[in-house]
Amino acid sequence: MVADTFLMGLGFYALVPLLAYHLLHDVGLSIALTGLLAGIRSASQQGMMLWSGVLADGIGHRRAICLGVLLRAAGFAAFGVVDSVPGLAVASVLAGLGGSLFHPASYALYAELTPEPHRTRAYAVREMASNVAFVLGPAIGGVLASTNFTVLCLVAAGLFLLAGVITWLGLRPGRSGAGAAVRTSPLHLLRTVARDAHFRRFTLVSAVTWALFSQLYLAVPVRVGQVLPGTASLGLVYTAAAVVMVGATVPLTRLTERHLRTGHTLALGTSALAIGLLLLGLLPGPAGVVTGVIVFTLGQVLLLPTLNGTISRLAPPGAVASYFGANGFALAVGGLAGNLGGGWLLDLGGGLPGWAPWAVFAAWGLVTAAMYPIVLRR
Repeated sequence: MVADTFLMGLGFYALVPLLAYHLLHDVGLSIALTGLLAGIRSASQQGMMLWSGVLADGIGHRRAICLGVLLRAAGFAAFGVVDSVPGLAVASVLAGLGGSLFHPASYALYAELTPEPHRTRAYAVREMASNVAFVLGPAIGGVLASTNFTVLCLVAAGLFLLAGVITWLGLRPGRSGAGAAVRTSPLHLLRTVARDAHFRRFTLVSAVTWALFSQLYLAVPVRVGQVLPGTASLGLVYTAAAVVMVGATVPLTRLTERHLRTGHTLALGTSALAIGLLLLGLLPGPAGVVTGVIVFTLGQVLLLPTLNGTISRLAPPGAVASYFGANGFALAVGGLAGNLGGGWLLDLGGGLPGWAPWAVFAAWGLVTAAMYPIVLRR
């Protein structure tokens, strides 16, 4: 599963960061159309996450991952060979649906393959593999794209197909967590998720946290652009953040598992997101940007493995992918709200003191952090 995660991350990060540039400059699409295609891909993935999780619990997680990577590989390959808007829209839908299928199934398999006391650490290893791919992927993509964008698309698709082969051959039925599903009707799974009040409260708080987390792709680029020149600087900032995550995820997860309760770890991670954004907005110059991004990144390190480990523990047997799918859908709603709210705050910058949006982000995060120990108290 770690190899599976790494290959899919490598394929994704090699292609997707360069896709908008290709559509704008090589295909000649407008910014609006390019944004629409990105929105189609995101909606196809995040909007279908709940239903895909239910499907994965029904057909087996191994099958769901293999079907998902086939769909994403088809979508990524199509990006390299079509240049019409309808064809690109179909490619976006295929890529998004593929992600919606393998995402909850993959997280569920990590839970099934790992004894419960060690699941958070397993998700930490998963995050580390994904961030290694984030460091390497754009560099590989840049080299391939400079030769031929179609070659890049086919290589990215091939990496997903290779992940599918590893999943199919390496996780055979009969082995622990190898995708032998507990056959339950989709309606029963949906009712199980909907009636779990404890999970609903936890997911609501997590969605609010994700609204803050989404500022990684909105407020952070805005601030970096104000302080550091050029898109290359933004790329370096993201790469530095990924390197910090690679080095810190597993050690910090071990440390917090040893000394903190789950709710307190999630509260600490959310607080670090909030404080990182505050430092990013208030500290002057490049040093302020670097300090804020590092604190924000440490918040991610604390938050993500523990969040996923908690979901796996809250889910009853046979419904793990459904719970991850429901949580993924809720996080998508939270991310959308964060992008809209964060954009509105930053657009008001001319009418507010410069520190105001960043203070709102900080207050938002600290209030949300205080809710985790409450909702996770049995």
